[in-house]
Amino acid sequence: MKSVVIALGGNSVLEEGEKPTFETQFSHVMKATESIAKMLSKRDFGLVITHGNGPQVGDELLRNEIGKKAIPRLPLFSINAETQALIGSMIEVALRNSFVKFRVHKDIAVVLTHMVVDRKDPAFRKPTKPIGPFYTESELKRELRLEKFDYAAERGEYRKVVASPSPRQVLEIDSISRLVGNGKVVIAGGGGGVPVYRKGGKLIGVDAVIDKDYEARLIASSINASEMIILTDVDYVYSDFPNNKKAIRSARAKYIKRILGTLEAGTMYPKIRACVDFIENGGKRAYVGNLSKLGEIVDGTSGTVITK
Repeated sequence: MKSVVIALGGNSVLEEGEKPTFETQFSHVMKATESIAKMLSKRDFGLVITHGNGPQVGDELLRNEIGKKAIPRLPLFSINAETQALIGSMIEVALRNSFVKFRVHKDIAVVLTHMVVDRKDPAFRKPTKPIGPFYTESELKRELRLEKFDYAAERGEYRKVVASPSPRQVLEIDSISRLVGNGKVVIAGGGGGVPVYRKGGKLIGVDAVIDKDYEARLIASSINASEMIILTDVDYVYSDFPNNKKAIRSARAKYIKRILGTLEAGTMYPKIRACVDFIENGGKRAYVGNLSKLGEIVDGTSGTVITK
């Protein structure tokens, strides 16, 4: 049985500008899982679902900030674990409801996932990933007296930045692989996974953010998936960003690799880089397309497909 990895983008849980209520987030997850259930009702394959958690981590950091006088703040890596569990639960419940609707008979497992990183990764020398609340200059000075951290200026305010190292190993990959092989739908790798590193034979959590697309690629390659589908809020990869008029419907990985430098650095680049890496590591097909058009992506009527 072939295996597929589907990476849900951030808009599958919460869209920009929306209030982060549980009800709003669950309604988005429900729509995403209905598309997945519909696809599984037509063909049987092993499936791993990964997802983002950026907005949820931001909300939890803000809650920690508000309550810091009464309750000690949690480290970022533990907040990642919290939000993995939250979103994983949402996806599982919504998926089970969708399976009933589309008469899919598959069990589901949520695997809290840790990603091993190299503490000597160059990303730790120059943190760039913004997280958490914005601070005024006076607030920043007060915070820095409590905790030393890297920060960057944004629109006249300041924000904490952390490293975004490359994922090296999925700690739970054997469990994920066995579950998929036994026909389970596995929800794993939320938000890029909980970052940990090895020191003296021990695992230590580290405050960092792993790119969820690179993590999805690593999971897909590690379980020898034949396909990876990255779902986002655009219909295609475009070769003329920011005009977005020249849609790439299909291309070989070597061509996509040549134009990587022209793609939007913060959003589309990691998605396409992950697709190219997946193909170069044995994957058959990688897709990028709109979350609302999963069926059309698989049928070849929407989205960008990348092959060897």
